[in-house]
Amino acid sequence: MSFALQERQAFFERAVPISVEAYHLLYKQGLISEKTELLEGVVIEKIPKDPIHAEIVRRIFEYLEQIKSVKVLKEDPINLGFSEPEPDIAIVPKGDYSSAHPTEALLVIEVANSSIALDRAKASIYAKANIPEYIIANLQNKILEVYSSPVDGKYSFTKILQVDEVFTSTIVSNVSFSLSVFLTQNS
Repeated sequence: MSFALQERQAFFERAVPISVEAYHLLYKQGLISEKTELLEGVVIEKIPKDPIHAEIVRRIFEYLEQIKSVKVLKEDPINLGFSEPEPDIAIVPKGDYSSAHPTEALLVIEVANSSIALDRAKASIYAKANIPEYIIANLQNKILEVYSSPVDGKYSFTKILQVDEVFTSTIVSNVSFSLSVFLTQNS
């Protein structure tokens, strides 16, 4: 670890976390940008999305929104109490979320091209919130990183699926896909 990175880590460790309520208030007062998310009490600027990232998110969303037993969100907040991430895709229980963001998810998917390190770090946030399945669609390596079975704030099971290998959810019925399906679709 470089000295500069150590200094940043020391700085981060001394940061004073804010609540989700304070985060919302700061946004309403115009003190923080809409292009942020709250991760473990720290306001993080979102990474700009390149065209392939945006297209793969659209393709996954269009595939999943056909499932009628759940609600599929695209880049919308989930209030996890200590964090309010905005995952690329989240499958949440059906419900009316017009007065409050969902507080749970069944499955979360992050598409990662330039954000792999951050998306891997989010695994601990999702595990602490007991989200049963978390997937990173790793575009750089053309793999699906599958995290499941959260125990004591960590995922107890991790599996790497190659581009043509099929992920089948054990939580959400009718969710089964390989990364290759979304990489090779015609627009």
